Amino acid sequence: MKNIGLKTVLSTLVFFGITYMLLVFTNRAGNIPYLFAGFTLLFVGIILFLQSIKSVQSSRLKHSDSGNTVPVLYEKEKFYSNLLAIISGISLWGFFGEFLENADIYIKDATIEIAHGNFLPVLILIIFIFLNLKKHLPVPIKFSISSFLLIWSMHYIMIFQYEVLSRTHFTTYIMCCVFLILTGLSIYKAKKNKGINSIMFWSYFGLLCVWSILEYVWGWRLIPGPYAM
Repeated sequence: MKNIGLKTVLSTLVFFGITYMLLVFTNRAGNIPYLFAGFTLLFVGIILFLQSIKSVQSSRLKHSDSGNTVPVLYEKEKFYSNLLAIISGISLWGFFGEFLENADIYIKDATIEIAHGNFLPVLILIIFIFLNLKKHLPVPIKFSISSFLLIWSMHYIMIFQYEVLSRTHFTTYIMCCVFLILTGLSIYKAKKNKGINSIMFWSYFGLLCVWSILEYVWGWRLIPGPYAM
């Protein structure tokens, strides 16, 4: 399968755009459309998560020389399964990380802002548990959880800097440089690795790093961003 990294980046970028625009425009359209959009993302995230696992389990079976039946997952099936898992993580973030921030428009004081400081222990605990259990998890589950946690972690860093420090604090420039270096590392890793799982992970990670850089540039008001919409 050719251009795995490029296909991963383009596919996830398109879904990112759809998710973002859906939340922005339904939020402005009214409470009911926004509520519908939020729970649609939750539903889509769960369905895609389950489908990514199902696609692995229902992969073609090939008989080995010994007569045993062993699963053989072809590249297209791997790509499809991993991509669904990545998108499920994005969709779930859309609900838990974005939609629930505005939950108080439906229920007073019901806002849940998981990217803010009081949720840092929860984030660290989940990352710790995931890192200790990931070797026992199927690949799609690892992709889905990684997708969600990476977005959460990067978003947390920026929220902390913008709201606790300032959008032009010197640490924002340092972190932007860090993400720039990580982007270069991701490109190198994606090109060097031949395994489809590694290529897809580093391609997606690189995309998130580029997105983080763009968020910093928006925050510095160097180019028009979401704040100008």
